[in-house]
Amino acid sequence: MDDVVRHWVGPPVIMVGATAGVQVLAWVGSDPPSTTPWTLLGNIHSWAVVTVLLVWALLSLWVPGKEFRGPTTSFGYTPIYKANGFQFFLVSLGAFLTFVYYFQDFPQAFFSNFHNVLSSCNVVAFVLCVYLLVKGKLWPESAEVVEVKPLLYEFYRGMELHPRILGVDVKQFTNCRFGLLAWELFVVIFFLAGWQRNGFSLAHLVCVVLQTIYLAKFYWWETGYFNTLDIILDRAGYYICWGCLVYVPSLYTFSSYYLVVNPPLVSETGAVFILVLGLVAIALNYRVDWEKEYFRAHDGKCELWGRPATFIQAQYTTTSGLRYSKLLTSGFWGVARHLNYTFELTLALAWCLPGLGHGILPFLYFIFLTVLLVHRVFRDEEKCQAKYGEAWDRYCREVPYRMIPLVF
Repeated sequence: MDDVVRHWVGPPVIMVGATAGVQVLAWVGSDPPSTTPWTLLGNIHSWAVVTVLLVWALLSLWVPGKEFRGPTTSFGYTPIYKANGFQFFLVSLGAFLTFVYYFQDFPQAFFSNFHNVLSSCNVVAFVLCVYLLVKGKLWPESAEVVEVKPLLYEFYRGMELHPRILGVDVKQFTNCRFGLLAWELFVVIFFLAGWQRNGFSLAHLVCVVLQTIYLAKFYWWETGYFNTLDIILDRAGYYICWGCLVYVPSLYTFSSYYLVVNPPLVSETGAVFILVLGLVAIALNYRVDWEKEYFRAHDGKCELWGRPATFIQAQYTTTSGLRYSKLLTSGFWGVARHLNYTFELTLALAWCLPGLGHGILPFLYFIFLTVLLVHRVFRDEEKCQAKYGEAWDRYCREVPYRMIPLVF
């Protein structure tokens, strides 16, 4: 029964619901009197926006520069990424702000056409996912053996771990260079559109500033992202590629988008409190990730919180033989196994809080992220238990809480 739901029922239900859902979000947050028509394929304005983003993302991965090698797969493939994320982020944001300085009508025009922009993103995403399915079946780049599943499930899941198109890694292109950049630029556009429409709002600015700092932090640490389970284990299909090309630019930006037509009711004092809460969450989230990177860089021979780092020695088997890993039990990683998720949720709540007083809609991203990260906790731990076995069980005994000490 589980296989029937997972392989036959889940994918089509999710794909139909999510694909239609992003258009519903655009409609819910729009101005009802808007006369801009929506079309399934987008319009000239939307295709101009999406084309510029696609070309710009590709150019950032074509330019000569430093490269980063990701973890080698179990079948011997080592993915290569471009290591220029932070420069890409700064140049992109600077170029965009310069553009809107000279074309000040653009934010309002974009806001009115947002539903068409998402339509264009949908078309691009589905064409890409069909291509990835065909490519994975007919001319895969690696010798990896992939279990055959129902076609819709293969489309949803993807076929290859690290496919490349036009010389670039597909997941770096969709996740980092299109999806996250669109997230940043869109929330800035919505703030400017709201300012032009309703006057300056400190609360709306705080919503955007927190997301900008969060995304800048991501790009500063982009190469670290290539060591996460999202990149290592998720195949390039609808789930991750459509998600980054369409779902991220729609749902992740919704808190800022909704405030254009529904101006914040939060006072300036409340906005300052939200800013402080968000900055603390960003700092703690960064610290948690930094501790693991610092621990790895020193192979466990370091101090955390003024004491020698402790860990559990684990081993696992790959096609190339026995390998070893250290499971950190010091610092924040000794408090809870996924405390980085807790601080990320705190930050998401902070940038949704400017919508306080407008019901549940401004908090949709926070609700979604809570469900996503709690599900990911169990998903991650299932894979870690299968990988490390008894060492993981011991780690869970030493660090018994997942996200909230004494609670969960």
